[in-house]
Amino acid sequence: MSDVAIVSAIYDGYDLLKPVLPQAGVDVEWILVTDDEALREESRALGWRVVFESRPGVHPNRAAKHPKYEPWKYTDAPVSVWVDASFRIVSDRFAVEATAGLTDEEPIAQFQHPWRDCLFAEANASVGLAKYAGEPSLEQAESYRAAGHPEGWGLWATGVIARRHTEAVRKLGWLWLAETYRWSFQDQISQPFALRETGLRPAAFPGTHLATPWLAYEGSARHG
Repeated sequence: MSDVAIVSAIYDGYDLLKPVLPQAGVDVEWILVTDDEALREESRALGWRVVFESRPGVHPNRAAKHPKYEPWKYTDAPVSVWVDASFRIVSDRFAVEATAGLTDEEPIAQFQHPWRDCLFAEANASVGLAKYAGEPSLEQAESYRAAGHPEGWGLWATGVIARRHTEAVRKLGWLWLAETYRWSFQDQISQPFALRETGLRPAAFPGTHLATPWLAYEGSARHG
């Protein structure tokens, strides 16, 4: 069993696959979940173990949330780091440093959102983005307001998530996925609600996901 699993996903050709980078000081399993059979051979060549998981009839943005929210279903490792496929890992200390502070009491760590601290503000900002066209972002946020979620409670970038697979983290994954099927697939809106419901709050990685020695952002044009 590996110490840490680094998990990513590519659905509907959304990103180009990046090669793994061997990590220092920890045994890492690299897992790519995809609906693209053609990635099987490329994934192996670049160091990934590929899991083919087609989800017919499910929007690819939702399909990719399954390994993102519930990585323990794809690995026996007790700890995982989710990395959006838009990032290239450029530090061989990434796995060690991203998971160093995880404990059973504080089992999740992420970058804080660089511009906002509130899911209601994030919902307003999402409305004008093409990739969320037709998604009920505002209605979703108002449902959370009605449920008592406070303004300014916190907001996190969700492209990199380190987790120890505790019971509370597993409950978070289940609830987060349920909210993503109930409402929009804009996961930065649903995560704060799911976190608060499960009594969790991520520890903060240093810096931001846009300026970190761990990663280089290489997202495709479809991220706009």
